[in-house]
Amino acid sequence: MKSYKISLHERTYEKARNYLEELKAGKTPGSYLAKQLTDRNISQVVPEEFIELILRTKKPQIFAESAVSGDGSDWNQEELSILGDISIATPVTVYDNGRHTDPKVHQNPFQATLLFVPGALLRNGRSNTPADWKEVTKNQEINPESYYQLYERRLLPAFMYANDVMKTQSKMGLITIPGLGCGQFAGKFRGQLGTHLKVALTKFLEKHGTKLSNIKAVYYDPYRECSNERLEIAGINLLVRPLTQGNEGKSQLCHPKDYEEAGDDFSTCELFSVVAWDHVSWPGNDFYLGSRVTDDGVKAAATSVMSVMTGIEGHYNVVINKYNPPSEYGCWEETIARNAIELEVKNNFRIFA
Repeated sequence: MKSYKISLHERTYEKARNYLEELKAGKTPGSYLAKQLTDRNISQVVPEEFIELILRTKKPQIFAESAVSGDGSDWNQEELSILGDISIATPVTVYDNGRHTDPKVHQNPFQATLLFVPGALLRNGRSNTPADWKEVTKNQEINPESYYQLYERRLLPAFMYANDVMKTQSKMGLITIPGLGCGQFAGKFRGQLGTHLKVALTKFLEKHGTKLSNIKAVYYDPYRECSNERLEIAGINLLVRPLTQGNEGKSQLCHPKDYEEAGDDFSTCELFSVVAWDHVSWPGNDFYLGSRVTDDGVKAAATSVMSVMTGIEGHYNVVINKYNPPSEYGCWEETIARNAIELEVKNNFRIFA
């Protein structure tokens, strides 16, 4: 049994099941999924198996905003939409605070959970329609309600997973979240989506906060967008704290106590950190080639997530601030290739509503 856990919304499960039925009726899959279906009797494939097959089209390291066509020559739009809705939770050891450069190394590494969630993909470097463009835009502008619906579908499984873990342990959790989809994925909307995401998070907590009774705080860092703001919604503290507005010492992987402000006590909380993931990569993306850049790559370098995904134990190098593979491997991507490691879904996924 893998220690990472795969989650998806019931609407995504229905979307995957409907697409599977279309394939059974003769619809042509994207090139990568077609390869996964080789030598399989599509009429006998069940939804759980299909979700595993579509996840196995992912590449360890790839950038969806620039390297994906989305016209069927790699993936098609339906497949990208399904992949964008799937999240993966990984229990990890945290070795540094997740600052992109010159991070603070934790003297006492601690346990946390990374929640890999793709943001809205609104850029396509191949001049094709971006994967999430049709869903979240109207007349070339962001449609706030559609934007919210996408993020509700993607965030709810991750937040519910965190809440359930904490409830089982009779503990409280603190969730950090970056500007999900507000960077390279934003395309022409870059610099505008931080506020849209803040509004979506607020609405999300207003609607679902009562189901998240074991989440004490959500720390949202849109980097340089938005202003410092604090709201209490359904007993959950929503702290909007852009890194560049006086919050430089509070990167995404600090101990929960470090996020405390006057009157707070997060000392017994466990950390969950949402990772700005990619529709078509493995969790950790950039870091499979050893690069500590982007939210995905930084959080992989700063934690043991590579070990969780591959089953191979590495070590954190305090000099270069990277969790490296054993010396016989040049990089983590090599561990996957040489050991024929694949993503596993069977008996390892949950559906949330």
